[in-house]
Amino acid sequence: MLLIKTEDLLLSVTKSIRSFIFMSLSISVPFFLLSFGLNAIQVSVVLLFAIGISTFFIFLYTVLHMRIKEKLLMMALLLTGAIALLYAYPTLPGLLIAIVIGAISLSGKDMATNQSLEQYTIGRVSRDQRQKNLAFSLYNFFSYGSGTAASAFLFLVGAKSFPDIFLVLLILAALQVVIYMAIKFPLQKESQVSAEVLPETSKRIKTLGSLFFVDSLGGGLVNTSIIALWFEVVFHITLSQAGLIFIGVNLITAVSIIISGYISSSIGLVRTMVYTHIISNVFLFLIPIFHVLAWSEILLFIRQTTSQMDVPARDSFVNTVIPEESRVKGNSTFLAVRNVGQVPGPGIAGSLLEFFPPAVFMVAALTKISYDIAFFAKFRENKV
Repeated sequence: MLLIKTEDLLLSVTKSIRSFIFMSLSISVPFFLLSFGLNAIQVSVVLLFAIGISTFFIFLYTVLHMRIKEKLLMMALLLTGAIALLYAYPTLPGLLIAIVIGAISLSGKDMATNQSLEQYTIGRVSRDQRQKNLAFSLYNFFSYGSGTAASAFLFLVGAKSFPDIFLVLLILAALQVVIYMAIKFPLQKESQVSAEVLPETSKRIKTLGSLFFVDSLGGGLVNTSIIALWFEVVFHITLSQAGLIFIGVNLITAVSIIISGYISSSIGLVRTMVYTHIISNVFLFLIPIFHVLAWSEILLFIRQTTSQMDVPARDSFVNTVIPEESRVKGNSTFLAVRNVGQVPGPGIAGSLLEFFPPAVFMVAALTKISYDIAFFAKFRENKV
């Protein structure tokens, strides 16, 4: 019987806290910005700025020579300070400054540097492949389960008081700091863990990074903030309605994450990643076709049944095919690449929303399918 280790469980909790915070911000911030009279293009510029800043910080944090625990605590404290500022000054300038301080991406996903260090720790703790697959499924399940809670929270609160939303997020950010203090992390410094990378490993990291870049390029067009903005622009929904939609989105996704672990054990990690991802992207393409709110919601929910099944499989895959001594560097590289890939998305999506909204989903789906085909062509022989 496979048991969840304490470190895996605690890291899954910190992941869930960040996911609650980022999901809440990604859904509410577009409405927060619209309340100041900004249009879709202007909102998308702020989203682009946020992703750009978070990407810069990923590169910055990667080169810092600090122990893993020290680095995670520093990032958690900065996020706490940023949300404290946003709570004290719920204004447009306050938001922009908070984005800079806390490296908040507003993509709806946990793309913080914390993730690469947490994944490295899970890879060290979980040696058995089945244990590792289960640990990463749990890690991602907590994330999307928390996203469901965040969506329900926004549905209940609505736009009554943005400061109230920010206060709850501040308390959670402070809780993450406390949990990090209780976790025992690997003793090696990150610089020691990733000092030497063999040519074959470096080539594999570059290949995977290039493929992940394409996937993120498409994903940047349909991150949580853009989807929320699309529904507001096309169907004029409220923040509470957006919260209700994302309750379904995140609940379905959380369940699919658990199922993903069983599928991976049956057909392998590569086929789990590719097959489920292609199915999700077909439904992504169809979301705007009927131009009816109910149909768009239904197709979005169907898309989510397989949309993130590739995530735990991908985490387990890269933390298996990349040697242990290079995993922090590899995970940091993939995280940075995925953030860079998302940077153009909000700008492109904002322009498409003004001139031809359905193209947002269509372009994203076709881009992501091209990644699926390329990834399968490259790694289909891998038996992990």
